[in-house]
Amino acid sequence: MFNMIRGDFYRLKHSKGFYITEFILIALVLSSVLTGTLGTIGARSDSIEEFQQAGGAWNAVKATKLMTSMCSFLIYLILPLFIMTTGFEFSRRSYKNPLSSGMTRLNYYLSKYSVFIVIVLLQVILYYGTVYVVTGIKNGFGIFTLNFGIKMAQAILLQLLLLLAIFSVSILVLFITFSTISAVVTTIIFPLLVNILHMIFIKVAWLKYFDFQGTIDSAYFTHFQPKI
Repeated sequence: MFNMIRGDFYRLKHSKGFYITEFILIALVLSSVLTGTLGTIGARSDSIEEFQQAGGAWNAVKATKLMTSMCSFLIYLILPLFIMTTGFEFSRRSYKNPLSSGMTRLNYYLSKYSVFIVIVLLQVILYYGTVYVVTGIKNGFGIFTLNFGIKMAQAILLQLLLLLAIFSVSILVLFITFSTISAVVTTIIFPLLVNILHMIFIKVAWLKYFDFQGTIDSAYFTHFQPKI
């Protein structure tokens, strides 16, 4: 199991796609924090729009708070890494090799999911770390209060769980179909479609429980109290 995990990280480390993905992530963050602009993928609710239009100069604290509303971009930036580590073996059915050499299915799945959890965590750290450091150097760091730290920790934890939930659906599709294309389409279409449907059918209460993308972007300002 541990050899499998080391092998996945080795393959990722020596993949050009990994570094291209990291470059795109950093470029996305820089384009937002240096220009003071925000965007979203899919439908944008009035509350997110109001949150993103908060005036004033961006210091590191304020930029970190505002950039929580763009965190759903990570879905699409994590997708290539998901394909490199998990989708590759299932699309070619080479997963049979470690299983035939004595590894149990449980250990195989645990190793793959452990690698993926670390990847998601590192992308979130890189995302918010770049926001905080770059904006702090450019405009100052601001006052990091205890309440802000607690609320950011809560928001990031929720975002991590929802990102993992989205890709858990993708992994399920991959396990069933053995098709990378099906998993990619599911990852892109499923959260986007539910988000759009939630904006259209606002009164349908149960949709909000499946609107992972919308909840990721609104994690800071709608799901935890007190508001700051």
